[in-house]
Order: sequence, then structure tokens, then C-alpha cells
Amino acid sequence: MVTVSASVDQGALDRGRQALLRGWSTTVTREANLLLVRAKGTRIWDSDGTEYIDCTSQAWSNNIGASHPHVLAAATAQAEEIAHARSNYDTIPLLLFSDRITRLAPQGLNRVGYCLHGSLAVEMALKIAAKNRPGAANPLTLYDGYHGRSLATMSAGWPHTHDQFHRLMPQFVRVPQPYPYRAPAGMSSDDIAVHFADLLRDTIRRGVNGRPSAVLMEPIQGNGGHVEFPRLYYKLVRQICDEEGLLLIWDEIQTGLGRLGAWWASDLYDVVPDILVFGKSVAGGYPLAGVLVREDLAGFETGDDALTFGQFPVSLAAGLATLDVLENENLIDAAREMGTYLTAGLLAMQDRHPLMGDVRCPGLFTAVELVKDRATKEPARKEAEQVYELGLKHGVMFGTSRYAGLGNVVKVKPPLTISRADMDQVIDVFDRVLTEIEGSSR
Repeated sequence: MVTVSASVDQGALDRGRQALLRGWSTTVTREANLLLVRAKGTRIWDSDGTEYIDCTSQAWSNNIGASHPHVLAAATAQAEEIAHARSNYDTIPLLLFSDRITRLAPQGLNRVGYCLHGSLAVEMALKIAAKNRPGAANPLTLYDGYHGRSLATMSAGWPHTHDQFHRLMPQFVRVPQPYPYRAPAGMSSDDIAVHFADLLRDTIRRGVNGRPSAVLMEPIQGNGGHVEFPRLYYKLVRQICDEEGLLLIWDEIQTGLGRLGAWWASDLYDVVPDILVFGKSVAGGYPLAGVLVREDLAGFETGDDALTFGQFPVSLAAGLATLDVLENENLIDAAREMGTYLTAGLLAMQDRHPLMGDVRCPGLFTAVELVKDRATKEPARKEAEQVYELGLKHGVMFGTSRYAGLGNVVKVKPPLTISRADMDQVIDVFDRVLTEIEGSSR
């Protein structure tokens, strides 16, 4: 059993909780008060010694599992050599990782820049777009997109619920996104793709003042509902950007590095953006993010982009080790195979659970949209929160999309290292908690 050491001052912990400025879970909930003390592989433990299968991969960042020994060894060795260097200078992990990641990148994206957080990586992409389309307006973004919580990236996503920062934010124009589960009845996948691509093209031509610099989008929307678009839509957006002279930016912070059963969503959908943003899982739990950019695009000049810890050697060494693990342990294939297994398990129980409106993948980018009624598709937000709460009681930590009224999607995104036995337990717990919730509502 893993518990808080007796030497830890409980009073200090309580005072620390009271002092903490929270920017996400601001209410006093089980989640806000859950004190995590250890993580290993697919498991995580709280201060009471309770063990959970982590189907959040801690903000989808532990693709290779928590505390992988190869990553810890690489980070420790680098910290003992040189833990920090000014961005004026090169380090060995900086150059080695730059070589490695550009060789793994989609074809043509052979330059890379770094920071420590996804929000800042998106801002790097916005800067590159602005430099390469001088005088153009900000990129177009999609409804329910999520690109971070900095001022610029909050503005690029859906409207912030409190709307207290709008005077400080740059302005973006949002375009409706194809949402197959909630598309008009009778439309085929290709019909949906063409309809929403036409909306995008029409907005570029008639819906904005001046020409936008780019289209910024997640290939699969994460926090906005885990929405995968029709395959044709990706091709049409690429075509529209080429025809209209816009850059295409893909935010692959959640989808990249194997989660979809492919290195990148770009590989899965056979579309190469002009700029690709990566982050979260790239360094095995250490902070690292960045952009991959086409060689022919203008890059940064002196002072355009520099962060004190943006090229953190320890994270870059951890990133190299993470790429080793993904390749040597065949985790891309594992994500595809386990995602197929998980999806089949969820679909098998869908007929007996009316709450299950839609099951989504690919790979281990897996989610279930809960609805109160399959005919009306009314979102079941309270029930999604109950899945989270009951899941904890049964030893599984599910994720949810709760921001801006999008709270009816349950996320099942464990590390790519999850075993078949653990996946069976996850499927069984999901089945049991839905049975309990549906039984109590009768």
C-alpha cells in the first residue's frame, strides 16, 4: 500500500491546498481533493493507498506509462551532466532530439522549435503563420476546438465561460465543424464533409475582413468532445488551404506520438499540414512541446521566440528515451490493437446501455458520448460525472469533457502499455457503473 509518509506535515498540506490558485478544477470535488502520491505504468495511487487504472494517462501525457525506467534513467543522467542551458547555446540532447523527431515527422516537416507547454507551442505556430502571411488576419479555428489556456489560445478555442479576459485576447473567427453524430439526419459521411468544407471556404472568401493566415484545427477534437471528422473532410481542408493561399496548422498535442495507432494523425489520414504542433506525451511525463514546420516557410528571427527553459535538456533527453520506448516496445501497434479491442468491448455493451449514444476511436483515443435519449441525443452531463465518481470507487480513473457545457463525453485513454487483463477490468467497470446509474434513474 502506498500512503503519505508520517513525516509529511498534514497541516502544511491543508494550508497549501487553501493557498493554491486553481485554474481548472476550481470547485471542491473529489477530483480537486484527490492527493496523488505515486504512479507506475498504467497505475496511480492516492494518499489513502487506493490504486487506480489510469484511463486519463494524466492529461493524456503518459502514453508510455508513468515512470518508465528508461525515461527516468535518461533524465537522471542528463540532470547530472547539465540540467539547464540558455537558449543561446546548443546541447547534445537538443541536437539529437531535433534530428530524431524531424526524421519521424510527416514528410516535409523538417524543422522544429521547442517550448515546455502545448499552449505556447500553439502560439509558436501562430507566430510562424503570421510571419509567412504578412498582413493576414489570425487563423480560422473550428467550433469546440481546444488549443490551450494562454490568452491567445483561449481566444482560438471556444468562448471562455467567464469572458473576463476578452479585452486582452486576439480575435479569431470560428467556423462550424463536422460532428458526424450530431449532423443532420440522412447525410452521408461524404455529404457532411463537403457541407462543412463549403462553409469553411465561404467563410474564407466572404466571412472575414481580409484574408486569414491559416486554418488552425485539431485533427480529432479532444476537450471539445473527442470528435473525429469524416475522412474526406481532411482532404478538402488541405485542398481549400492550398487554393486560397492559407497555411494549415494541425494541433496534434493530444493525437500525436502513437495514441491513434499511428505516429501522427497526419499518417492516419494521409494529409500533411504546413505546421504540426506536438506536446503532452512526447517526453514520457516530462514537460516538452513544440512545432514541426515546412522547410520553405520563414522561421524565427532574433528575439521572435525565446524561452528561458524552452530547450530544457532534461526533457529533451527524456524525449529521446520516450521515442526509444515507443519504437522498441512496439507501442504504436499496441495502441491500434488495444484500441480495437476496447472499442469492440464498448460496442458489445451498447445495446444494453441506453446511455451510450456514440462510441469513438481510433486507437486508444477512445470516448463514449452519453445521452439521456438516443432519439433526441440530449447530453447526459450528470451521468458522465457519475461515471467518473463511481469509476474511482471501482478502481478506474476515467476522464470527462466538462468545460463549456460539453460534459457528456467519458474518455477512456489509458497508457499504450495497458495489458489485456487491465483492459478487461476497465471494460467491466464501465459496464458496471452504467448499470448502476441506469438502475438508479428508473
